[in-house]
Amino acid sequence: MTSTMTSRLTDEGLCLDEYSSNETYASVHFKRAVGELPEMECSKAMARLVAERMPANGDILDVGCGAGHYLRSFKNAISLPFQYVGIDYYPILLEKAAQAWGNEPTASFRQASIFDMPVEDGEFDIATCSNLLMHLPSIVKPMSELIRASRKWVLVRTMIGDRSYRIQEVLSKQWWAFTDVAAEQEFDDEGQPRSFSYENIYSKEYFTGVIRRFAPDARITYIKDDQYQPQNIQQSADTEGLVNATRIIDGMQVFGYIILPYTFVVIELPA
Repeated sequence: MTSTMTSRLTDEGLCLDEYSSNETYASVHFKRAVGELPEMECSKAMARLVAERMPANGDILDVGCGAGHYLRSFKNAISLPFQYVGIDYYPILLEKAAQAWGNEPTASFRQASIFDMPVEDGEFDIATCSNLLMHLPSIVKPMSELIRASRKWVLVRTMIGDRSYRIQEVLSKQWWAFTDVAAEQEFDDEGQPRSFSYENIYSKEYFTGVIRRFAPDARITYIKDDQYQPQNIQQSADTEGLVNATRIIDGMQVFGYIILPYTFVVIELPA
């Protein structure tokens, strides 16, 4: 999810339309979902965490599901039967999900924002959310929704550090095809970016504080995302054609000029 000054502003925050016609991005997600491209290293890692906690005939909510590429990893990692529901904001990604998983009776998809999800309280054994929270203007309502949706586990992948950083990657049409802002007009005269993407890093203390607002007795575990094959991430960046792909420099995950402190947050809710 990408934030721009031209996006419509709602009570949910900035709701973006940058990916609404991004066929390249949607196509990559689809090819990952159907196995034409390799699984992402982070989706394999998330699937392992889910598999360790999955009850028989349990159900998973995947928020920011894209075309269902995480479902492919879940099916490869989880030996027990389970039900899956994916939620995404962008119709173009859900159209790809329908193509990939239309014949899968245990999977369904819903169009919605993480700020207001069409799910019942405690509807799912496990709620997952990968690579979304750092792109949002606030994580408070999204975390409340993830916790509300789950009976037992919330598993998140985002960027966590010792300190918090509000990061805005400024976009221009010189390199980002889904904005009409010229490079020489990247900022308005007040110094505000006309088009940008959040790439926020949250301190562990702040993130924990947000969780405890909605689940004061939860058990929270932070797991550094370092169980990956660097060559696989770099190969994806080199071959898949995504201008904003994560790359590997000196063995570390890097986006532009940012070293990415990706972390899995495992939240166990009290019975």
